[in-house]
Amino acid sequence: MNGSLIMNVYKKNYEIITDELRRILEAGLIKPGEKLDTIDQLAAQYRVGRSTVREALSHLKALGLVESRQGGGTYVTKPGPQPQAVLDSLQTSNAELAEVLQVRKVLEVGAAELAASHRTEDDIAELGKIVEQMRNAVGNEEISQIYETNFHIAIAKASGNKMLETMMTHVSAAIYRTIQDSRKLWLYSAKDTAGQLFEEHRRLFEAIRDGDPKAAAATMAKHLAQVERALQAAK
Repeated sequence: MNGSLIMNVYKKNYEIITDELRRILEAGLIKPGEKLDTIDQLAAQYRVGRSTVREALSHLKALGLVESRQGGGTYVTKPGPQPQAVLDSLQTSNAELAEVLQVRKVLEVGAAELAASHRTEDDIAELGKIVEQMRNAVGNEEISQIYETNFHIAIAKASGNKMLETMMTHVSAAIYRTIQDSRKLWLYSAKDTAGQLFEEHRRLFEAIRDGDPKAAAATMAKHLAQVERALQAAK
């Protein structure tokens, strides 16, 4: 498996590790519910740094293929009711991205409101960790997009509603796509900067952390309205 690390000189290391692990998961070599090797073990296996492995795992998490669990460790997610069939039908046209955004507005405003009421200390710690990752990644768009996706999924988890969390996980790849496109449009428009995008997510985190459902819902609604305007501007 390490041969791919040598042969593909055009991809970044974390992208190569992501592709390698994704092939393993799709081949069923690691079953849903099973635990992946530790970061140290994967780093040693692929002869890369621990930060590279973390980035690869963050990408897989953004795609809904793995999840972190309380007590430590990364696990393969359990398959849902044919989510891949939905994802395969999605293309990058504005019309289809608009449909994904409609789903996001329905799910995520309510998720933010619920998260502010039901978040646990573990949820706050997880969201805070991702916000710090986002802060450190400002200026690195590839990684920022992954962390932002993970942040939105973590909010659904913090809602305390397992069905909502499952639905968000199943459409995470589509959410990742809207985040990719909208961030590109924002940053090229010169109206917003990466720092301003981070601050918006920081305020959302603080509303959830402080237990303010109205502020959390309003901040999420404002954020998604900006996403909608960015995508509409590309029509």
